[in-house]
Amino acid sequence: MPHYVRCVEEDTWLTESRSIATWRALQLLAQQLLPSNAMVKLPEKRKVYSREEVKAWTEFFFKVRDYKPSTQLNLSAYYVGPGAVDYQRLAADLGVRPEEAAAVVKSLDKPLMMAAAEEMLQAVMHSSKFSHTVELVKGRI
Repeated sequence: MPHYVRCVEEDTWLTESRSIATWRALQLLAQQLLPSNAMVKLPEKRKVYSREEVKAWTEFFFKVRDYKPSTQLNLSAYYVGPGAVDYQRLAADLGVRPEEAAAVVKSLDKPLMMAAAEEMLQAVMHSSKFSHTVELVKGRI
């Protein structure tokens, strides 16, 4: 099910609709690239972002821009078709849930992470600048 960040006051979307695995991958990548900064969080509950959070998301955005994905895991064995990954088997091999395996794979997709990070940064800036409440909600598509 796709999710997007919505501005509550304007009742409009601030990001594209993306799979929840993509948003989880962005959060996972934030934990990897900024392990000591807990301010880079998705708005899973309604919130208004602070200036400090804008700074943290801005720093994260530039970290993603300079990010060079690398993995010790050979994903080629898990592809079952063009662009289709067997997350169940990957999860079993990694010892995690399929949702976590999907987040790991998506966090390696730099163009996807760049797009999602830029959208989130814009949403965070909107929330802070106008004191608007935002939240991550299920999409219509």
